[in-house]
Amino acid sequence: MLNPMRKATAIRTGLAPRLATLRFLPLLRGEVRMGGRGLSAGFPLKSRLVFLALAGLLVALLGAACGRGSYPIDFFYEMHYQRSYHQQEPPRLLPPDGAVPTTGREVLLTPQALDSITNPIPGQGIEHGALLYAINCSQCHGATGLGDGQVLVTMMAKYGYVPKLSPNLVAVRALPDSFLYGIISNRDLILTDPNQPKVMPRFQQLLTPEERWMIINYLREGLTGQ
Repeated sequence: MLNPMRKATAIRTGLAPRLATLRFLPLLRGEVRMGGRGLSAGFPLKSRLVFLALAGLLVALLGAACGRGSYPIDFFYEMHYQRSYHQQEPPRLLPPDGAVPTTGREVLLTPQALDSITNPIPGQGIEHGALLYAINCSQCHGATGLGDGQVLVTMMAKYGYVPKLSPNLVAVRALPDSFLYGIISNRDLILTDPNQPKVMPRFQQLLTPEERWMIINYLREGLTGQ
């Protein structure tokens, strides 16, 4: 019988499977005495073969379990086995239908309401609007707003995408605020053709109303086209 210190050392050094094998050898050989007789006298050959197979399986499991970095059998799931899902990758945990955020719910735009929309913060937040534009818009519309962003160029050249509206924001920024706010918030309000491919995100799901107005203010007063 190993004392606790030697037993712990055997487990750390991988000796446990070999010790288990040595411990079972007398049983397998029929050398353990029961009432003066060996096990071979009381157990037929078939039973000993089954016992031998089970003992071998146990030794194999012990050997696999003692190996470093090896997890042949999962009794408990561990954190490094779970699959991580990042933002904008399915499946996403969406709020229940009808749930209202603590900050309140934005009233969704309708085509009829576009004409009555006015800019609540004209000329404000231009610097922050420039940052939001660089993060959300420049990939397609380009750093200077000329519609030469690498993502859009690739879609047009490789996949034959043809924008319904000009991607040159320097040219379209003369359009009314309501039009720009509508197309940024929900492109479906402006691009009503169901057969037209639409690649621009609905930014009402990604940006607050104030952030969308800041982008419009940047298009008006900060975007140079150079």
